[in-house]
Amino acid sequence: MSPVETIEVGLLLCDQLDPDVAEVAGGYPHLYAQAYAPAGIEFRIYDVREGEFPDATDECTRWMTSGSRHSAYEDLAWIDRTRSFIAELAAERRPHVGICFGHQLAAQALGGAVERAAGWGIGVQHFDLDAGAPWIDDDATGFDILMTHQDQVTVLPDGAEVLASAPYCPVGAYRVDDHLFCVQGHPEFVAPLSAYLAEKRRERIGDDVVDAALASLDRPLDHADVVDWIGRFYRLDRA
Repeated sequence: MSPVETIEVGLLLCDQLDPDVAEVAGGYPHLYAQAYAPAGIEFRIYDVREGEFPDATDECTRWMTSGSRHSAYEDLAWIDRTRSFIAELAAERRPHVGICFGHQLAAQALGGAVERAAGWGIGVQHFDLDAGAPWIDDDATGFDILMTHQDQVTVLPDGAEVLASAPYCPVGAYRVDDHLFCVQGHPEFVAPLSAYLAEKRRERIGDDVVDAALASLDRPLDHADVVDWIGRFYRLDRA
């Protein structure tokens, strides 16, 4: 098999793992690089929480917005600025992928809504594919992915289409035409990291939910498929 052509993606990094968490599996730069390397993706990182922003939307040809411990509706200057940048990307139809917080912020930036759900989604969760896209395998029916979130997209932007859903999370993935692809899950996560985060938040989340999440971590993950879809999305012929 010939090697995958390397492409550069501008990563709007919206968080850093606390030192104790990063010791488990590495920080976000390591996790993203490791997860997306098989798809030939290399990242140019902008730590937007620290005020590192691109000078222009064409500084990279492709973009990704990461997860975060923050909520899309928080009144923080860096969130407002990131939201505005995402809206610019969409207006110019620049290829952009949103992951977890990025998935939510993109929906909000384009006129959708994000709200806190009654409970948490953590551990391995299954999503059914409800619609196809040119970058998703025709025979794919769903995927299992690591999750850690309480906020959810509750109203999609105009023109958006739900691609994947679960009973607890109706908007697990969505698209806007061929320039925006968003996923609520974390293809960059690994099971030990999810286990550590679940235990760390046990008091906040509740024993039953945490125990169920820990029990789910033995299930096979479809992260490689999701990463492959993202790679194909970036390489889509948009001429």
